[in-house]
Amino acid sequence: MAGNQNSGRKPQSEDISMIEKLTPLDEIAFQKLKEGIEAGEFQYIKLFLHFRFGKPKQISEVTINQEQPLFSLSDIG
Repeated sequence: MAGNQNSGRKPQSEDISMIEKLTPLDEIAFQKLKEGIEAGEFQYIKLFLHFRFGKPKQISEVTINQEQPLFSLSDIG
């Protein structure tokens, strides 16, 4: 383990414990999500779509102003 005791992945028991604590709130959370979506609030709609369909793929456009050679011909020979 690195020098920091809090580094690395949490033990699975912590994840299970957190799920057990939050499970009783499932119905309330879904009701509030439903109310937010019905009110047309963007944050709720975005949250629902991210969980339902996943985040959209990010597309990065790369523009090259001039051609760059992979190697220099003067290096050969």
